[in-house]
Amino acid sequence: MDAKRFFLIIGISLTLPLTACGSLPSGSASDAETVTDSAYVTVGSHLTVHNTDSRLTLLDKKDTLSADGLYYASWTTGNSKKYENSDGETVDLYDAQLYLLLGESKTSEAAAESMENWLTAGKDNYEVSAEETVVCNGQSYTLLSYRFANEDNPYSQGVSAFGVFENCAVCAELTCQETYNEDLKEMLTTFLEGCNYGT
Repeated sequence: MDAKRFFLIIGISLTLPLTACGSLPSGSASDAETVTDSAYVTVGSHLTVHNTDSRLTLLDKKDTLSADGLYYASWTTGNSKKYENSDGETVDLYDAQLYLLLGESKTSEAAAESMENWLTAGKDNYEVSAEETVVCNGQSYTLLSYRFANEDNPYSQGVSAFGVFENCAVCAELTCQETYNEDLKEMLTTFLEGCNYGT
């Protein structure tokens, strides 16, 4: 899977042409590494996700960018349907999808800079309706609520959380179709309550 499909976030200081977390990664099984729907998922060296939300099913976990210190996982909810993306590729489209990106840096200062770059890119790419600070499982995040300005995006709205733990920057983004009626903020904060960082 091309890295540029992973992120909506980025303004990352990489040489990769990254665009949007919400720009629909391919969900095809042939692209994915072996994934088991475990309640506990390790992302990178410092983050363990304990998913307690039965609405979310693990779709994908990738360490293919680990040489750059980037780790990615995603969860979905609802049934999938085929969708042709802007590159002409047919992908699986779900009612909602949660994307998690972890960047491990050499220093806490570099991690903070990465997180700020992601946050700035989010503000530039979304029609932000609210920005607030939330604390989940002892970790502070900046939470954005927004709609998508790009009419080609099959997802209409979302919430994203940006945070830093020691030398790690994290972005968790939950996006959904217009017809999805669950409380996105509640879903994302519940997910973040199950994120445990360690050294």
